[in-house]
Amino acid sequence: MQQIEFGEQLNCPIVMCLGYFGCMHRGHIRLVEEAKARARQYGAKTAMFTFSNNHLAVLGREEKVLYTFDERLSLYESLGVDVVITTCFDANFMRTTGGEFVERLKRYDLKCVVCGFDYSYGSDRQDAADLRKALSDTCETEIVGAVCVDGVKVSTTLVRSLLLQNRIVEANSVLSEPFFIRGAVAHGRHKGSEMGFPTANISVDKEKFVPTGVFGGQVESGGSIYRAIINAGQKPTFGLANADVEAHLIGFCGNLYGREIKMSLTRYLRPIYKFDNEAQLIKQLQADREKVLND
Repeated sequence: MQQIEFGEQLNCPIVMCLGYFGCMHRGHIRLVEEAKARARQYGAKTAMFTFSNNHLAVLGREEKVLYTFDERLSLYESLGVDVVITTCFDANFMRTTGGEFVERLKRYDLKCVVCGFDYSYGSDRQDAADLRKALSDTCETEIVGAVCVDGVKVSTTLVRSLLLQNRIVEANSVLSEPFFIRGAVAHGRHKGSEMGFPTANISVDKEKFVPTGVFGGQVESGGSIYRAIINAGQKPTFGLANADVEAHLIGFCGNLYGREIKMSLTRYLRPIYKFDNEAQLIKQLQADREKVLND
């Protein structure tokens, strides 16, 4: 997959998806699939426009992103996107009018542009119908309708709400793959090893949202996948208030320090408890492991 900056030359015809694509839910997937179909029709590549930074922070919203930029790139590639065109959402970009944005788009060899029915752009908040009109002399504009589940529109807001409530299975049902966290394994206190439950601890980007609790899931490293117990949050049994993410890989024996791993959450097991002693914690971890193995 190729990545270029908005305005950088691209010597091939493209079908462009427009949006932020903060996660790849069913609505986003439908946009990409439509774009891929049009790209095959025109002998073009499938391209996606997105922001390379947390635009929510620039807008003054304190929400964390569901996926970091690198995590999003991996999602786009997994869905068959050929080219990702990025720009930084900053004060300068915010001043760009809809007309100016379209003129910059027209510098590419556009065969079709695909966007959602609720897409808006430019400092003057133009909409999908405005975009179709503005591009009418250049290419087709495909406007994709809402994707709903049980009468509710699938959106990044919905996914965030489900994750906040630890409704992991429901969130995953509308995502392209189970919600995941990527990071490099760092040394911890090695307390898990002492208890017979060694863990891989990762550093998480401060802007990334991570639900709190104990989860069943899987960890991928070097092409191998292991079922895992994943703890995201504080460790009150040991008086540790710092929230971090660690996973016990069931059946793994080896050294992961310094390696990047991918932790995927597949089910919510329980809240994080404060146990009176290590023996109680070990007993609970044994029960957690059984639940994961029996999934």
